[in-house]
Amino acid sequence: MPQILECTISSVVFANERNGFTVARIKGDKLSETAAGNFPPVHAGERVRLTGDWGEHPKFGKQFVVTGCEILQPKGEGGLIAYLASGIFAGIGEKTAEKLVTIFGEDLPNILDKEPGKLRGAVRGLSGKRLEKFIDDWNLQQESRKALLFLYNFGFTGAKAMTVWNLYKGDTENIVSENPYALCEEPFAYSFEIADNAAKKMEFEESSNLRLRAAIMHILREAKYDGGHAFMPRGNLLQNTMNFLHIIPYDQEDDIFDNLNAALSGLQKNGKVHMQNERIWLPELYNAEKYIGTFIRNSFDFSEDASHLDAEANYAASMQGIEYSEEQLLAIKNAVSSNFFVITGGPGTGKTTILKGVLHILNLQKKKVMLAAPTGRAARRMAEVCNFKASTIHRLLEIDPISGLFSRNEMNPLEADSVIIDESSMIDDELAADLMRALRPGTQLILIGDADQLPSVGPGNVLREILSCPEINSIRLSRIYRHKDESDIAENAHHILAGHMPNIKSGSHFHYMPYQNSEEALSILSELSKNNELQVLTPMHKGTLGTINLNTFLQKILNFDAYGFEYRGMRWQMGDPVMQLRNNYEKDIFNGDLGRIIKVMPTAKKIEVDFDGKTIGVEGDEFEHLTLAYACTVHKSQGSEYKTVAVMLDYSHSLMLQRNLLYTAVTRAKENIWVLASQGSLETAVRNNRERHRWTALGEFLGN
Repeated sequence: MPQILECTISSVVFANERNGFTVARIKGDKLSETAAGNFPPVHAGERVRLTGDWGEHPKFGKQFVVTGCEILQPKGEGGLIAYLASGIFAGIGEKTAEKLVTIFGEDLPNILDKEPGKLRGAVRGLSGKRLEKFIDDWNLQQESRKALLFLYNFGFTGAKAMTVWNLYKGDTENIVSENPYALCEEPFAYSFEIADNAAKKMEFEESSNLRLRAAIMHILREAKYDGGHAFMPRGNLLQNTMNFLHIIPYDQEDDIFDNLNAALSGLQKNGKVHMQNERIWLPELYNAEKYIGTFIRNSFDFSEDASHLDAEANYAASMQGIEYSEEQLLAIKNAVSSNFFVITGGPGTGKTTILKGVLHILNLQKKKVMLAAPTGRAARRMAEVCNFKASTIHRLLEIDPISGLFSRNEMNPLEADSVIIDESSMIDDELAADLMRALRPGTQLILIGDADQLPSVGPGNVLREILSCPEINSIRLSRIYRHKDESDIAENAHHILAGHMPNIKSGSHFHYMPYQNSEEALSILSELSKNNELQVLTPMHKGTLGTINLNTFLQKILNFDAYGFEYRGMRWQMGDPVMQLRNNYEKDIFNGDLGRIIKVMPTAKKIEVDFDGKTIGVEGDEFEHLTLAYACTVHKSQGSEYKTVAVMLDYSHSLMLQRNLLYTAVTRAKENIWVLASQGSLETAVRNNRERHRWTALGEFLGN
């Protein structure tokens, strides 16, 4: 059972205004200790009622771990004086506080709340603007305190609660009471479950229109972020919503169907969803796919005769000290002469050679060229192999860290003649549309990528749907140009892609390691990780061989004695590799970026991470968007290359044992790959050419 303490704040040791995490010294009858946890803003001299339990901090010793906090009126004249003189009221020092309390006694808070005019002329020097400022500060403190306590009591805590207060101010309680589900929306983005629990406490009915609307939006966002869908068929959306809410209709005449359809109509009326042909879209995804289709269709009429480019291409080849094959020469000439062109192929098929050739010719033609890729790692690799400046697409489009919007758009396009994007299989609907919006009419766009990899983490299947349109100017590279004595990784990757088993007996860089059970797999992984700079890839998060357990397992092996702390269900230690899971425009770090923890602050529950030379602080709710990266999913590895890779294939991941997933994992390795597989799982992955279906309509918008 949690304990309850009524005590006084004697001092605030640490307070994070963003997320409410506070460390304070508390005192009471026979009590002088430390309390730590999520508080509303508190100050020295205030009385509080704390809910929580006693714990032992490994460095700072005994402390009361706070799970709830209620602010009480200051007790006694001494407490009131300490509160007023704590520094939160500008111009009110200890002497002025003593005078006010001497005159009004413990009734001062009520006078400030209800009859502040009584203070005029009561204390010499406290008049005019100084008095008005004191009264305003008092009202703001009381108002914010009341609103934050209201939010905390309903489960809305941390930095998001401060965001709610900063937006709604004195209307916070009324707005949230009227519709707690509004806090599921941006910029708050509380989970549906938290908002739903608050709504239940407020006695909202389970079939209320607001609840059904919020659940529908939750399912659509889940389809977008977890399933990669651009839309959902109406029937699937409503059925998934009922499943999510654990609603079982009595029959086809059940009122829930009318209620759900009414909620959906309300969302359409308010512009929250777009409906077309019994398909339900989030508006941003409908607009994105439609824009991509229009942009590419408009490029069909723009291409030049490529026959005159032979001399320039030959010169580009001589500069690289090579001789182009007919396939490469055709790709270079068509890319340079087309307004929109796509180059796709697997590892070793010459994509980089073609890119260098295209760059040589465009430079000879005095074209202003910009290179970019979806991730920082891919952009750096692009810059290294081409000896040409490259950036992430987000930086190319000049992301605004406050709004999250791109500065480069139709009104402020890029000043480029040609834009070349690598790792284009990673581009989702919204990013592709934003990129195309930022191009001036006539600007050339060349996409390079491997269409046989997994689709983008985000919604859509942009590269594949573009290549499915026969009118698109494109080339699919098939010949492998790397020599076999260099590495057998590319060769085996192409075997897998063709549905053939890789060579698992005499590989120079491709290694196959079967195991009987998960315990043996972990044992093999333990030995490999001790002797190699290893990145572990696995299809799923859950299970013994999922990312969650593997990260804990590998952390104990590779970083077992490092200093750190536990927070948000995970242990964070000095030296741990970590991965960002969501774009943070303010801090200029993006989904999939890898870093390493270089500083841990257990009391403040904060860490510092080195993201490729850039030090980023992480605290509070930001931990939700960070994870350990000893192991990551194959999907999250896209766009990255690692010196050595170990990929886990297990029948517990049977739904994810797919050919393109294995192919993507294998092609992440630069020098060596170990495929650890339970009996039959490698064969299953190679044989299974089925992919998780994505609802997307880009092909229709392209006119397929």
